[in-house]
Amino acid sequence: MKNFKDYEESIYKCSRCGLCQSVCPVFKVTLNECAVSRGKFNILNGIIKGDLTFNDNVKKYLDLCTGCNACKDFCPSGIDAREIFIAAKSEYYKHSKLPLLQKIINSYTMFKFLLYCASITGKFFRLTGFSTAIRFFENSILSCGYIGKRLVLINTLFERKLKKKSSRSEKKYCKKAIYFDGCFNKYINNDTKKAAKMLLEQCGIKVIEKNFECCGISYLHDGNTVEFKKITDKNLKALDCDYDYLLTDCASCNSVLKEYKNYNDSDSAFQLSQKVTDVANLIENLNFEAIKNFNVAVHKPCHDSGDFVKIVKNIKGINFVEVQDYDKCCGFSGKFALQHQEISRKISKQKAQQYINANVDFIITTCPACLLGLNQGLAETNTQNKPVAINLYVFLAEFCKTI
Repeated sequence: MKNFKDYEESIYKCSRCGLCQSVCPVFKVTLNECAVSRGKFNILNGIIKGDLTFNDNVKKYLDLCTGCNACKDFCPSGIDAREIFIAAKSEYYKHSKLPLLQKIINSYTMFKFLLYCASITGKFFRLTGFSTAIRFFENSILSCGYIGKRLVLINTLFERKLKKKSSRSEKKYCKKAIYFDGCFNKYINNDTKKAAKMLLEQCGIKVIEKNFECCGISYLHDGNTVEFKKITDKNLKALDCDYDYLLTDCASCNSVLKEYKNYNDSDSAFQLSQKVTDVANLIENLNFEAIKNFNVAVHKPCHDSGDFVKIVKNIKGINFVEVQDYDKCCGFSGKFALQHQEISRKISKQKAQQYINANVDFIITTCPACLLGLNQGLAETNTQNKPVAINLYVFLAEFCKTI
């Protein structure tokens, strides 16, 4: 793990050309120079020179970022801005004495409490039929303004889309995979996990379940590396058996699990980084046919390093529509959406409108946070005929058959 001082050369390396402005989703809706890497590097350069110190204002500007890292791919100098910002925010936590209330809010204990609350709320929505009622009266609820849009968005978390059940037939397994279910599957809606397991059964993959904590991505991106390290240690202790793969159905979890080795020098952390993969990589040899001739588009998450788009394109019977900027940030990005709601909603709305204009039936993605971002954007639009944002594995299990 590098410290902030280890990045001084990279910060100096920035030529301040401003090309990052053309790809930064936050800058496009705010025109705030501090939203782009160049602006943040100017601030960090001031800290290196001693003209500025790490304080709440500096942290606020560093947080003005979705973490999509599009600027790295576009930077002539190849600077990894996201990595630098994480180190800078970690330095902030080292030098700033947080008030007790803020410590509680930032703690993993509070995060887990909120997840339990979300779990209870989800059960209430489903058992009482409240979720179905919200979907039925969705257009009227959306007309109520901000509160209505939030209610519809929350309902997308709990709404079940998977109706099929696993065959539970006895199969000969050739590989063992530990399933990292993530917070969404564990506490809110496990449709994706159920669908993925159905698909993995067909590939001869035996799924092993463990009691994991959150992957810790929000704490890492916030620079709270102390809490992140605690989470990595707990998750690594759960890897107490032999396995061929560590599987995820979430692009964000997949990306951050590979970084565990940078914060824990144990053999288990290195082994994890070598064996972690996503479900898409293991089902790519299956052939699918859609039950109807759907118009389908994809949204590729910022953290997705695989090629799940190829799976979607190869589904027989669909009409694949390549939407402009399908691989650009949806604007949600976890904590960013809570800290900067207005900015997040604007980015999501622009994103959703592109899919509405393309007249597609489904938007397929591989990240729970991106599903929230897409649904947030869809809730912000006034169009009645909207596409359905859905996880890849749920779509394959519910709306396709293997051939």
